[in-house]
Amino acid sequence: MQNSDANTRWAMAVNPNTPAMVLAELIDDSPPHILERIAENPRTNAEALARLAVCEWPSVRAAVADNANTPKDIVFLLMRDESVDVRYSIAENHNMPAEVLFALSEDDNPYVAMRASRTLARIQGQNLLYGHFPQSEDEGEQLSQQSG
Repeated sequence: MQNSDANTRWAMAVNPNTPAMVLAELIDDSPPHILERIAENPRTNAEALARLAVCEWPSVRAAVADNANTPKDIVFLLMRDESVDVRYSIAENHNMPAEVLFALSEDDNPYVAMRASRTLARIQGQNLLYGHFPQSEDEGEQLSQQSG
């Protein structure tokens, strides 16, 4: 890849106005640092994120997990990723569904488990601060068990 081509790919990958179709086309033959930017782009669609979720580079898979457009089933796949870095990235993300964070709080890796527990505790503290209370007794029990 020539330098000008690499710069053009980079510019398109980081531009939040680049159409999803163009981002999907950039996936083919792009190096990992550009794939990460594509995975981070808010315009990247679910199909492209699914392709990137099975990429060989953990940093790309972690970026997929952080994208708000990533379908829940892909997040569930990534929470069982072989890479500790990918799971840790998910565990520190305050936008993850509570069920993902609950599962990661029991991860085999103690750093991932602790980070997920702390993220849950912080979310629960914010929810209480802003008046968002558990909807059921079961949810309340889960919350109290996690913070205890």
